Amino acid sequence: MWKKLPEANKLKYKTLISNFASLSEAFSQKSESVEETEGKYIVAPIVNSKFQETVFQKSFNATSEDIANTSYDASIKLDTGEKYLVGIKAFGIDAKDQKIAQFKSASSDWVNIIGKIRENAESCSCKEEINKINEPLYRALALKIAELRNKRLNSSKAQIKGFQGDESEIQAVYHVLMTTKKNELPKIFVGEIPYEPVDIDNIVIEGTTGKVENFKFNDGKHIYKYTTADSQLFMNFDNKNIILEEWDVNYIQNPFDFFENLSKDFPKNESKEILESVSWMIEIEEASGFNAFNGGSKLSHKSRKSALNKFINKHTKYHNSNDFNKVITELSKLLLEKIANNKNALSKRRKDRESLLSFIKEKYPYTDLYEDIEKLVCRSATEVYIPIPNSFKFHRNNPHFFGENFGTFKEGTNQLVLNPEDRVFNLEFIPSGNIIQAYINQDNGKAIQSKDSQDILGGWLLYNVFQLKYRELLTYRKLNDLGINGIRLVKFADSNRGIGLEFIWIDPENPPKDFIGT
Repeated sequence: MWKKLPEANKLKYKTLISNFASLSEAFSQKSESVEETEGKYIVAPIVNSKFQETVFQKSFNATSEDIANTSYDASIKLDTGEKYLVGIKAFGIDAKDQKIAQFKSASSDWVNIIGKIRENAESCSCKEEINKINEPLYRALALKIAELRNKRLNSSKAQIKGFQGDESEIQAVYHVLMTTKKNELPKIFVGEIPYEPVDIDNIVIEGTTGKVENFKFNDGKHIYKYTTADSQLFMNFDNKNIILEEWDVNYIQNPFDFFENLSKDFPKNESKEILESVSWMIEIEEASGFNAFNGGSKLSHKSRKSALNKFINKHTKYHNSNDFNKVITELSKLLLEKIANNKNALSKRRKDRESLLSFIKEKYPYTDLYEDIEKLVCRSATEVYIPIPNSFKFHRNNPHFFGENFGTFKEGTNQLVLNPEDRVFNLEFIPSGNIIQAYINQDNGKAIQSKDSQDILGGWLLYNVFQLKYRELLTYRKLNDLGINGIRLVKFADSNRGIGLEFIWIDPENPPKDFIGT
């Protein structure tokens, strides 16, 4: 079901859940605060089950079934005509079996079977003997549990309102959100598993779980556990094998300030609906995009000679050093020699630059030489831009995605019609909610760049999102390690809110509906 839901609706659901979870520290005890100096996240993210159910219904226009006392929490009818009954759950990623049903009212009829199980166990010396002697009784009780469980499901299915057509066309799933535990990087995992009746014909008894009247059984599809305490049925959700997506959770720095100011300047009649979205896989270049900082010096050729002379005059104390003479020779080549504008030549130039910087570190440690040379031959260590794949085609097909005529080109050229200052929009990073002013730039409108916060944007992307070291290049392997390989942009109906951006994982074999390629 999850993969078939509209991407815009899923994003809305993710945003609401993640924003709630970002307040988790407000609900923790004082001793569980974040130990920032050690980089530990003591608090586990919180997903409130009732809030989750409400948000699921709101996000996907689902009908609440929980209030109708059915076995399900919601029902959904997709535009394709497919219908789903949904059980909604939230628990920890490392949690064990989850309660799925309770049979308090019926368990009084099972007293004799349970009493016999206990009586038989008194004469047994080990677990194996208990399982062997009680297997027929466990099976009899499992059949009663399964029959009652299945009747409830069938009754619930029949009571569901709003579905058309044959009842057999209705599918049922458990939709689950699973959270990391404390002391781990806070994440929420989205999982899905079939919500099925017990296959009575294939029940296999696995035996007692410790207390003799509590036992496990499976039907070839799921593993169940029954406990006599409150007569509850549990199921193993195979947590880590049902994950479809994972979401990072960014805790609000001071959640108490958030609650104190919640009613202040509250927006009135603000639409937060999403008009459309697009996603693509990240393409990595050696010296552009997210590795733009690895490009050549941005000094104009006219100013390079004077910049070199200024550097030489500043460091007169090194003039008699052979090593310094070598530095000047290599620096002159990097700044003054022209090279062919092709991949091999540019790559060699970058290697020569890295060799010079390594030489400086070795020969002149703890001096300002390195910093001064770095400024001459390198771009800012936080210079990045977000590349739009096939940008010319994208803008031609979506000239108003970022704003009115933002993607319109001058006739017969790859130059945008609007001036840079007229191509500025709000870029909101999801789920943090951070907003910067950005604009569309470069030939073919291929770059999303920050307008005034280059260091903030670049520093956040490179050192926080991608977890890179200083001037470390972003690679596909690094992305895979992080579970990131794609980007999604969403266009909000509220034009003042602008464009939302999130980093995602895209399955190349099963890309999302809003996928536009690489």
